[in-house]
This record gives sequence, C-alpha cells and structure tokens, in this order.
Amino acid sequence: MKTVFIAVLIFCGLAVAQRADKQDVAVYMAGEEPQGAQGQGTHRIMGGELAKAISRSEKYSAIDRTEDFLKQLAAEHKYQRSGAVNDEQIRELGKQIGVQLLCISRITPTGDAYYLETRLLDVETAKIQNMTTEKSYLRDTEEKIRVAQKIAAELIDPEKLEKEGKQRQWKKRAILFTGIGLDVLGAGLVGYGLYRNNDVKRYVKDDRVEDAKSATTIRNVAYIAGGALILSGISIHIFF
Repeated sequence: MKTVFIAVLIFCGLAVAQRADKQDVAVYMAGEEPQGAQGQGTHRIMGGELAKAISRSEKYSAIDRTEDFLKQLAAEHKYQRSGAVNDEQIRELGKQIGVQLLCISRITPTGDAYYLETRLLDVETAKIQNMTTEKSYLRDTEEKIRVAQKIAAELIDPEKLEKEGKQRQWKKRAILFTGIGLDVLGAGLVGYGLYRNNDVKRYVKDDRVEDAKSATTIRNVAYIAGGALILSGISIHIFF
C-alpha cells in the first residue's frame, strides 16, 4: 500500500512538473465576426478549437480569452469591431491577464472566401514565434474546426506536420506504384494468355484434344487473373 501511495505521489509530481513547463497562451480572435460564414459563431468555434489543439501540445497551455479581451478593450475605449486594435494594445492586455504568449487570429473576407492570418506572439519581446496563413470558405462547422486544427498544428508543431505530410506523400507514391505494378503484372498475364491461345489453336489443328484442353484452361486462367489485376490497378488510380 505504501509503495502504491509513493508511486501516486511521484506520478502527480511529474504531472505538475510537466504542467509547469508549459507556456500559457491566450487565444484572441481579432476583427469582426465573418458575416458571410454559414452558421455564424466562427470566432467562438475557431477560438475554442485553437485553444483545445494548443492545450493538447507538450509545450503550451491555452484558453480562448477573446471575450475577456473584448470586455477589457471596451472598458478602456480602445476597441473597434473593425479590427483596428493593434498588436501593442493586445500585448498589454496579454500582460495584464498574465500570459506569456498570444495566439492572435484575424479573419479577412476576400471575395467569396476568407483569409486567415494567425500569429504566436511573445507578450514581453513582441517577437513573433511562428505565423501561419490559410484560405477557407468557412462553409460549415466541420470546415471551421478542420481549419482551426490545421492552423494550430502549423503553429505549435510544424515539424510534426511536415513529417506527417511526407508520410502521406510516401503512402500516396506506394499506392501509385502498387497500381502500376498490378497493371504491368496483369498485362503480362494477358500476354501469356494470348501466347497460350496460339498453342490451343495448334493443338486443335493437330487433333491433340487433351493438350488443347490443358492449354485452354491455362489460357482462360491467365485472361481472368490478368484482367482482374488490370482492373485492380485501374481502380487504385481512380480512387486513390
């Protein structure tokens, strides 16, 4: 029992230490709520998703503080819903809230789509630690969540995102070469079937019935197997 208690204490200590190593990030959705985005609530949805994704990283602990920022800005008469609040004002609020980093995301209408610019800003040094941009139509909640998660991944762990991208490219190439291999093998079998078809004709002409039957079976199997492989390869090219 004592051993279990000590193990629990060690685990709790490690958890606290890990939490202490994380930097606090305040998420702020700047500018106006996009009026053309279907379903509205874009700031709330994307701010929440950014905070959730960032908090799940090993480096940061985040919370969506957009409403807190807006209240403070309104109280200080600095706020305009047009998004005219500058980074310096936002930095000062970040210091007041007591965070080390700010995740500032601005959504700008561009025709029928939206341009999203998101920065990870150090409140003390004003240094931009990372920055990412994205274009999206923000048609529905699923798209808003997907875009927010992609932005968060690019901000907090670009190396992991690049690695995953390379893995996807490798898988895509592997599937492509598999399809090509199936096509080549299938064509080879069909070619072998054509070769055996000449034997069938020759055996029939020479009245070699048993040999003709055997050659016919082999020919048909080659045709069927080759055709199936070719169709499989074509299917891979179409669907993958």
